[in-house]
Amino acid sequence: MNFRDFILKQNPEELKEYASAAGTTVGYIKTHLLYGYKEPRKNLRKALAVASNGQVSEADVLRHFGLYPSHETSNQNSNKSVV
Repeated sequence: MNFRDFILKQNPEELKEYASAAGTTVGYIKTHLLYGYKEPRKNLRKALAVASNGQVSEADVLRHFGLYPSHETSNQNSNKSVV
């Protein structure tokens, strides 16, 4: 699932529980992560994925920040991407 969609579908209590389980705050998620202003460090990316109970993967979090390809593309030599 898309990380942004996952955050937006949470009610305030669910979001508070999710943030707490991930080791962060609702304010941090809404201020820095929701709109992609701050890339989370590796430990937080993993915690966000784990705390979502399988609804969001670490790759989904990376895609939200434009750090992971959203689809398989060929490079300039027409070879498949290694990622």
